[in-house]
Amino acid sequence: MSDHFSPAPPEIRKLWKGDSAALAGHLLRLDAETRRRRFGAFMGDDAIRAYGAKAIGVDTLVFGAFQGDRLHAIGELHGLFRPWPHDTEIALSVEPPWQGHGIGSALFSRLVTAAQNRGVTSLHVVFFNDNKPMWNITDKRHPSYARQGSQIEASFAPPWATPASLMREIGEDTGTYLSQMLGR
Repeated sequence: MSDHFSPAPPEIRKLWKGDSAALAGHLLRLDAETRRRRFGAFMGDDAIRAYGAKAIGVDTLVFGAFQGDRLHAIGELHGLFRPWPHDTEIALSVEPPWQGHGIGSALFSRLVTAAQNRGVTSLHVVFFNDNKPMWNITDKRHPSYARQGSQIEASFAPPWATPASLMREIGEDTGTYLSQMLGR
């Protein structure tokens, strides 16, 4: 599968432990600047491999954007098992050729719905001041912003879970599961 953007919309689905190699492969394809923006520092390949091996865990929910069998973007929701009322952190990474096509926004929306359905009371996103795509994605949620040096922390409360939000998540999960089972 190509590393270049395809106009066909990617399939977004939850990642499982068996997807760890695909997740690490995605992170290894990030250029130095995208890695810095994702992790808040420059990360070498060994550190990326170690992160990829443990990124999918009990306390973290990860969604990925796939084109065929190649993972090109991920969205992570960290801190799901903190005491209530709990807050979680969202992190996104999109491979450079795939940036600017709405994939980060789509992953962000899926993460907000997942947080909503799990009773999360506060969401946080930390990003560098020069990361215009993250400003645009978070701004749509009308967060409060706090500046910490060259980093920004955006915080907002997701809406409460509703039958519609629960059904939306179940429907999306079922659709991608059936697609995989049918080999599409």
